[in-house]
Amino acid sequence: MMDEQRYINWIKDKNAWISPPGCLEGIMSVPSGEDKALSVGLVMEHRFAFYFWALFASKRKSVEPKPILISLDSHDDVGTEGEVYGLRDDLNQLNLKNRLELGLFSWLRLRQLNDGQILPTLYLNFFSDVFILRNAKQLDNCNSNHKDREGNPHKIRQFCEVEELLNEIPENCPIYLDIDLDFFTTIESNWGRKREEQLKSETEIRSFLSLKGQFMKPIIDRLVGLTIALEPEYCGGLFNSLRVLEILNEEFFNSTLLCFESVWNK
Repeated sequence: MMDEQRYINWIKDKNAWISPPGCLEGIMSVPSGEDKALSVGLVMEHRFAFYFWALFASKRKSVEPKPILISLDSHDDVGTEGEVYGLRDDLNQLNLKNRLELGLFSWLRLRQLNDGQILPTLYLNFFSDVFILRNAKQLDNCNSNHKDREGNPHKIRQFCEVEELLNEIPENCPIYLDIDLDFFTTIESNWGRKREEQLKSETEIRSFLSLKGQFMKPIIDRLVGLTIALEPEYCGGLFNSLRVLEILNEEFFNSTLLCFESVWNK
């Protein structure tokens, strides 16, 4: 039987804080060269990116313009309005400056079976709008409009092509980049396939992640935050997930991610 009182006492410890399971954070300079810092959040499950988004939003509450979120994913992690409604009381009371509270909420309250972390972030007005690049051949009726708890409008737009996404995002706005590594798999549903059949070619992955490539070059100097989701179960296993992470580390950071002095590979 659980000793609930003991756990409550742990939570009441004012010095306690917790990150969701499997999460790591690195702090480095922004790629633009400005004298500012940027957080890189590494998460095992994609919904835990909410934790780092919340920490980011709590530090930039009054900073304008508000950044957009660009997310790369094989799956639809938007969530539903009904789920947000069910979490409404928790979201309204969530203390964005309390890492313990954020860690527990991200772990225990967000949807676990099929991540739906994006709509809760818009409800709390973390980002102005969300632009999602999906690893899919076509998308049907995926665009939507929403309002946050203060009534401010937000939009979600999903794309299959890089050029279409880049043409749609507003000019000069800050960008928070979110990468689910399963974006680089060959199929949307990745269960039951052999490991070697799961990933796109290394050449294709490197070309996409190159800081001088079609996708990254126009946005790199506008980045204000970065989350990376490993999601090994959807990458064909841990080997594949870590291989894509290794390529990303080489292309983005000259293999210095989470080192004492991480640097952009520019």
